[in-house]
Amino acid sequence: IEKYEFWGLVLFVGIPLPGTGAWTGSLIASLLGIKFKKAFPAVILGIVMATVIMSILSYGLLGALLH
Repeated sequence: IEKYEFWGLVLFVGIPLPGTGAWTGSLIASLLGIKFKKAFPAVILGIVMATVIMSILSYGLLGALLH
């Protein structure tokens, strides 16, 4: 688990589903004892990933349907 905890946290925060996100990812990192210097970049990267996914879905898919 320790080997993949960074990327696991990035994926957990980055997948835009209800209940996943920065707050929950930070809570999980704290409960798992992941150091702040490792958890903070993982959460930021996950937020960026979720933002890109939602932007593509919102502007790409919905934009194509509405025009």
